[in-house]
Amino acid sequence: MSLPKILQVGLGGFGRNHLKAWHQMGMGDYLYLADLNPILHAETKNFNFPKERIATDINDFIDLVDVVDIVTPSHNHFELCEMAISKGKDVFVEKPMTMTSDEAIQLTKILQESGKILQVGYYYRFHPGATRLRSLIKNGNLGEIRYLSGNFMGFKRARTDVGVTHTDGIHFIDLFNWLLSSVPDKIFAITRDHFSRGLEDFSVVMLQYPDGTVAKIESGYIQPGKWRDKVVPDAFTSKEIFVCGSQATVELDFEIDQMKVHGVHQEFIDNTWKPIFGDSEVPLNKTADPVQMISSELNHFLACVKDRKRTSADSLSSGVVLAKIIEAIYASALEGKTIEMNWTDEEKESLYQTPITD
Repeated sequence: MSLPKILQVGLGGFGRNHLKAWHQMGMGDYLYLADLNPILHAETKNFNFPKERIATDINDFIDLVDVVDIVTPSHNHFELCEMAISKGKDVFVEKPMTMTSDEAIQLTKILQESGKILQVGYYYRFHPGATRLRSLIKNGNLGEIRYLSGNFMGFKRARTDVGVTHTDGIHFIDLFNWLLSSVPDKIFAITRDHFSRGLEDFSVVMLQYPDGTVAKIESGYIQPGKWRDKVVPDAFTSKEIFVCGSQATVELDFEIDQMKVHGVHQEFIDNTWKPIFGDSEVPLNKTADPVQMISSELNHFLACVKDRKRTSADSLSSGVVLAKIIEAIYASALEGKTIEMNWTDEEKESLYQTPITD
């Protein structure tokens, strides 16, 4: 099979990293670019990118390519995905796939009828530490999973298209679903709009899974971060998770690519639950900066396009499911109560079918 031609739509913010990733993958000669803002076309200068493959209108190139990579503000995603699929293209779209669950359900139906491939950009699934952690969970090395916690927060610019839960916290919601191969059945959340923008800048989300496992995700622009952000200029961030099992606990810090495995469990001794300390280790992990993770997920996407296989982060597990969770989070925050989820069998089973991405 010859290499596919690609149309990347969007060169702002995260689009710059997609541009770098395509070139890192050796796909620069097969790439076309479209962005409404001609000023952003200057992002191509470091790649000697030919001007005849850059446009302000997606329609200039849509008929020339095989796949479309959508890296635009979130409110454009549904329209652009629908248009690309109607033109017979496979689609990679940055998260969130759509702004609403109704759009996500509609887009999934369109995909099923068209036979096209779609992947959503949740790149933490492709971090080498995350794939190793999922293997540890699946192999029973941590024992029964009891609690997951994630911090995705720090001082940085506030996005103007979605709130902080929808842009940052959502990464770890998707990641926790993927790690557990499950969807939460109860959701409780608190959000705050300190900046009076109509979009939250702080949130704490609690998820309860059917087996009793509890997860907490904290996100926000007002809390301090530990490290200089790899993606956002002039920002400090914490992007870390903790997975606590009955036999061992894992800390994974994505900003410094470090995993710690604590061989600790509790035993009932002399009428008291006491910690029993085994070996703790810092496994040698591959490092992965954002461009490397994007390259990994784009390579996975292209492999699925070639083989006509379901992608890891597909429209159901990372589109419909995530859209419904986000809506439940906002409903919980507004109403001050726990939201009980009502999943279809297909939605519940979507995470069980999700492959580990090595």
